[in-house]
Amino acid sequence: MRRSTYFFLALLLLCGLPAPLFAAMDPSAHGIDSSAFHLTLESEPEVIQAGQQVEIALRLTDAYGAPVSEFEIVHEKKLHLIIVREGLDKFTHTHPEPGPDGTMRTAMTFPEAGTYYFYADFTPRDGQAVTLMVELPVQGEASPAPPLDPYVPGMVQTDEMLAKVGIDAGEGMHRVSFALMDLNETPVSDLEPYLGAMGHFVVISADGGKYVHAHPQTTDKPNEVAFDVHFPGPGIYKGWGEFQRGGTVLLVPVVMQID
Repeated sequence: MRRSTYFFLALLLLCGLPAPLFAAMDPSAHGIDSSAFHLTLESEPEVIQAGQQVEIALRLTDAYGAPVSEFEIVHEKKLHLIIVREGLDKFTHTHPEPGPDGTMRTAMTFPEAGTYYFYADFTPRDGQAVTLMVELPVQGEASPAPPLDPYVPGMVQTDEMLAKVGIDAGEGMHRVSFALMDLNETPVSDLEPYLGAMGHFVVISADGGKYVHAHPQTTDKPNEVAFDVHFPGPGIYKGWGEFQRGGTVLLVPVVMQID
């Protein structure tokens, strides 16, 4: 059985709350340090091969080793688990249910070899938002991840739709906007709430060490979803906009240079 240890990431969690509450979401106001919570990952089998199913157990404990089993519900879930491969070419957003002992169990099949980053994004009961990260190596065949060359602002095309992505610098933040269109450039009119919001935006730095989970601001256009993102510093970031249409969550990946 493989066991991996965690390391702590400062959380930048923007929930689209009224302005007076934004100040409380500053990472320096969380009062959480690297010894406050722990994330441990175990796998069965211990050596993981790409393309083969593996049982994953993630366990959350506090600074005293006690399980974390009580959570605030944030965007309809106790915990958001983001999984990406090193190079940021693979992305999964899932919601395993923590058990009474703080352990989340799930079966997974990794499509390619590489190092995978697990980001556990949660808020303990009566506490403040936390993100923990753990790495998991996967063996086997792998194609290299494409280079992270920035391509937004600009038009992004996926298999399902187009998105005109804008980035506007503000005071201490950047507004990242998605104007969503069908492939024939007709503005979409059928966006649906997903996890209590009209979209979600997960952003990770090129080296995997910085993480942001943003939620949308109000706009006056039904096909436009905008996020105020507090990037932790300059550099290259990859983000994934998540939008729901017809009961299906669609991804719009973007690579950005933030100065």
